[in-house]
Amino acid sequence: MHSRVRLGRKLTNRSFPAIQGFPNVKLLSGYVIPISLKAFADTIGKSVMFIITIVAARQLNPDPFAILALAMATGWLLGVATDCGLSMHLARETARDRVRPSTSLRAGSRKLLFEVIALRTGLAFVAATLVVFATPRLVPGHWRIQFIVIVLAQLAGAVIDTVAHYFRGLQRSEIEAAIHTAQRVVTLIWALIVLWLWRRLDYLGVAMLVPAVGAMLIAILVAARISTNDRAPDNTPALTPSIFFSDVFPLGAATLISALYFRIDVYFIQEWHGFQPVGGYNAAFRLIEALRLLPAAVMAVTFPLLVRATDTQHVRKIGAALTAIGAALAIVCAAGGSWIVPAVYGDGYAYAAPAFSILALALPLFFLNYALTHQVIGWDGQRAYLVIVTVALAANIAANVAFIPSQGITGAAVATVLTEIIVTIGCLAFFYLRAEPSRRAAVMNERVELS
Repeated sequence: MHSRVRLGRKLTNRSFPAIQGFPNVKLLSGYVIPISLKAFADTIGKSVMFIITIVAARQLNPDPFAILALAMATGWLLGVATDCGLSMHLARETARDRVRPSTSLRAGSRKLLFEVIALRTGLAFVAATLVVFATPRLVPGHWRIQFIVIVLAQLAGAVIDTVAHYFRGLQRSEIEAAIHTAQRVVTLIWALIVLWLWRRLDYLGVAMLVPAVGAMLIAILVAARISTNDRAPDNTPALTPSIFFSDVFPLGAATLISALYFRIDVYFIQEWHGFQPVGGYNAAFRLIEALRLLPAAVMAVTFPLLVRATDTQHVRKIGAALTAIGAALAIVCAAGGSWIVPAVYGDGYAYAAPAFSILALALPLFFLNYALTHQVIGWDGQRAYLVIVTVALAANIAANVAFIPSQGITGAAVATVLTEIIVTIGCLAFFYLRAEPSRRAAVMNERVELS
């Protein structure tokens, strides 16, 4: 009986620190510099792709611009698919190594790092091979080479992102920021030269591919150098098949499904309305994506904190702050969509303004779900996350099928908003169910004391 009382008190203290009188610290005060560095790097990265998209929309004809959009979406989806959850697993286990007394900071995840890099690059190579054979079925013959090169650039960027998760787990965001910024700046310079002098999609693809491959090699070398500087014993569990299929693969499947409900709409648009509306919707989505760099930077830096959290105090604070910022941006973008889109891309893309305004309504949910999903993953909720995003994907497909044939790209935007609502509800349900054992223990504790 007394052991149950002590258990109830222990769980209650872990679950309700504010009630027990724990100090209410300023959560992000110690993360200002890392978040600023990550935000700066992400701002550069998003700005580069944003500028390239704008210039390409103005310099290229509608057909090559649509091929660019389709290739980037395909490459991004393949990058997520070949990740298989390895990136988040690497970041999570590396962050946990920071609090394991039996291992050093760097050596603790050295073996895992090498295993993840080897598997990650191998899967990217398999995807690249499949793209070569599948491209004739996806695009017209005269766009095949351009499509393949751009997809390869996206795959190389996906490998870079996996290595970057190692730096995030170590809370060495300055390394990730430096590599990411250098790659994007070089890509921007080359892309602008190509678009200004030649206006050719194949040259643009090469300008995107070469810096990505170079940055990938540099990131791998830097990560390997950091991991081998410390010769302490390595006690991190190997990436065995059992660990992969129980912990990593469900996370990878969930990440892929979430990527699908983000970008699968372009394939529905292309199927029912042709290539040109794909370019317009991609242009609108790029504007929204540029605004998401803030929550991405915050979560990249604070993810180790959420991994080690024992309650929802941190995620509540981060989520509330991000939601407020997202709501403010949503008001501005939804109200000003009719002039923002033409001002950025030109009058030829004014038809995408309604879709942009609708997508803007999802910004508070986008920002909040960054925090919620990272906390779910940090608490080993990969299976719950898989269920959440699977339901969201099913709802997204149903909404796309219902709205896109008649509403076009505005229907795709509506489907995206509805999908984010489902993700929010699913994550909140996970937190409620996870807290139930603590609540039951607290109730049992009170009943024992009363008796």
